[in-house]
Amino acid sequence: MACRLSAFLALLAAVPAFAADGASYTMRYDAATEAMAVRVCVPHAAKSLHFSADDGAERYVESLARDGAPAPVRDADGWSAADWRAGECLSYRAMLGKLADAGRRNGGTRRGDALVLDPALWLLRIDDESAATDDARVELPSGYMLSAPWHAEPRDGDALRFAIPRTPGNWLARVAIGRFAEAPLARAGGTLRVSIVDGADADAKKRLDAWLARVSNAAVSAYGNLPLADVQVLVVPVGASREPVEFGQSTRGQGHGLTLFVDAAQPPSAFDRDWVAVHEMSHLFHPYLGDRGSWLAEGLATYYQNVLRARAGLLTPAGAWEQIDAGFARGRSATRARDDTLERAAAAVEGRPNFMRIYWSGTAYWLEADLELRRASGNTLSVDEALRRFDACCLPDYDGWRPEAFVAKLDALVGGDVFRRKFDAYRARRDFPDLSVSYRALGIARSGDRLVFDDAAPDAGVRHAIVSTAADR
Repeated sequence: MACRLSAFLALLAAVPAFAADGASYTMRYDAATEAMAVRVCVPHAAKSLHFSADDGAERYVESLARDGAPAPVRDADGWSAADWRAGECLSYRAMLGKLADAGRRNGGTRRGDALVLDPALWLLRIDDESAATDDARVELPSGYMLSAPWHAEPRDGDALRFAIPRTPGNWLARVAIGRFAEAPLARAGGTLRVSIVDGADADAKKRLDAWLARVSNAAVSAYGNLPLADVQVLVVPVGASREPVEFGQSTRGQGHGLTLFVDAAQPPSAFDRDWVAVHEMSHLFHPYLGDRGSWLAEGLATYYQNVLRARAGLLTPAGAWEQIDAGFARGRSATRARDDTLERAAAAVEGRPNFMRIYWSGTAYWLEADLELRRASGNTLSVDEALRRFDACCLPDYDGWRPEAFVAKLDALVGGDVFRRKFDAYRARRDFPDLSVSYRALGIARSGDRLVFDDAAPDAGVRHAIVSTAADR
C-alpha cells in the first residue's frame, strides 16, 4: 500500500495545476482499497493556510504530507499549515470505503460497489475568498463513474475534469463513486445529470429514467425552462419501502444536486403519484434562504409540488387543489395557540420544528402572493414570472440570500410590494392563516369530503391559470 501511494504521489507531482486562482485537485481512486489519493495545489503563498473539513474527517483522512515542509496540524474544523509557499501541494489519502460504511447519518452509505459520500468529510477545501471555483482532475478505474454537483469540464484523456464552486462549508453535498452510468437529461435551460447507483436492475432503471423525464417536465412547466444549467441528480435505491421515494433532498454544497432515495421495485403508477421529486426540483427556483427563511423555501416547494404536477398531467387540476387543501388542514391542526412566530419556529431547526405548520403556512404565503399578482395583472404577472426574472438576474447563487433581500428583489423585478408586504405579515404570525377570503375569490369550497369549484367566482380564471399549462391558459 505505501509503495503504491508513494508512486502515485510522485506521478501527481508532475501534473501541472490548471486553476488560475483557486486550488487544483488531482485525484485517483483505487477500487481495491476504496481509497482516493488526493493532491491539492494552491497557487498563492500564505503565512498560515487553513484546510476546512467537517467534524469527524480525521477518521477518514490520513497520510497528510506537504512538499518539503512540516505536515499540517489538526485543529477544530480542519487542518492548518504554516508558511505555505506559492504553488505548494498537500497530499493525502481519503478512506472512502470506511466513510461509506459509517452509515448515512454519518455522511456515507454503500449500495453494492457504489459509495455515496459527503465530500466535506474527505475533500479538504482551503479557506480563501479570492477565487470562485477550484479545479479537479479525477482518474477512475475502468468502468467506474463519479457523480458530483461539480461542473463538468472537457476531459483530460481518460480523466474527468471539474470546476468546483466555492460554497459555504456547512452546505451539504453528495458524491457517488462506483460502477454506474451518468446519463444527461436535457431540458430547456439546462441538463440534469442523472446517476442511478447500484440496486436497480435494467428494467427498474428504464422505469426510473422514464419517471424522471416526466417529473422534470413538471419542473420546466413553472416558466418554460430549468432555472440552472447543470444539476446533479443522484438516485439511490434503498430496497423495500412504503413509498416509492423514501426520502429526497436538495443539496447546494459545491454546486447544485438532488438526491432521491427510492424503492426501485415499485410500479410506474406509484412513482407517478409521488410528490417528493417535484418538491426537491422546485428548490432549484430559489437561493438558499437560511433557517429564518426555511418557511419561504419549503412553502414554495410545497406549493409547486402540487401545481406543477397538475400542469404536467401527473395530477388533475382538481386533484392538485385537493392536495393543497388537505395540506392546509394538516397545517391548521398542527398550529397551537401558544406557538412562536412563524419565522422563529422555522429557525428552530435544531429543536423540534413544527414541520406541518412551517411548510403549509409557507404554501399559503405563495398562494396568496400568486393570487394577488395574477388578479391585479390579468395573469400576466405571477409567482412563475417573478421567479423567471429572478433566474435571469441572480441564479445560480453560491452564497445564499437573506429572506428579506429575496422578497425585496422579487418585488423589484415585478413592481409593487406584494412579496415584502405579505412576508412581513406572515413572518410574525402565531396562528395559521385564514384562507377563507382567498378560497371564496378563487371559487373553492368544501362539500363533505371533497372540494367543489365555482367557475362564476371572481378569480376562477386565476384558479384555472395556476394549475394549467401555458398552452391551456
